[in-house]
Amino acid sequence: MDPRTFIRPADIPIARLPLVGEPAPDPPGPPWESGGQVICFLRHAGCPFAEATIKDLAARHRQDPTITAVAVGHSSQSDAGTWRSKIGGADGVVCIDDPTRHTYARWGLGLTNVGHFAGRQSLSGVGKLLGQGVRNRHPSGTRWQGAGAFAVDGRGIIRWMHVPKNAADLPGLVAAFAALKGR
Repeated sequence: MDPRTFIRPADIPIARLPLVGEPAPDPPGPPWESGGQVICFLRHAGCPFAEATIKDLAARHRQDPTITAVAVGHSSQSDAGTWRSKIGGADGVVCIDDPTRHTYARWGLGLTNVGHFAGRQSLSGVGKLLGQGVRNRHPSGTRWQGAGAFAVDGRGIIRWMHVPKNAADLPGLVAAFAALKGR
């Protein structure tokens, strides 16, 4: 385990969190496309919640490949690539590595507090995922960075969003994909 993931990183300026119905910040990956994009900003590489999210994102994308699936992480490209290859299941997902966390900041996602990732609900969530074969792996990045998910239509308008209350509060990606289909 890398104890540096527990050291709170320096604060960077964070933009206002965009809301449903508003224009999204610039896309972190490919330009807006007609089918839209579901963008998941992940916790650190090695985090079981990040693993569960990216696997769910890939599964939803396989069911509806007209919607672009984007995962943004803040580990180095090397560490993130190693982590993704170990967990598998990210096929078809556009993966963006942002170790500066500036993409997170542009989308209004800043640092959390210790209770967010080490509180009772988050630790209980780790136990539930362990029963599904998802576990903590060698961490890279910072445990303090907040996650978030957005569904953005082909015109760049946010149609759905989820900002977790704690690390175990995973996004309901069925609703994210449905929001881009007008359901």
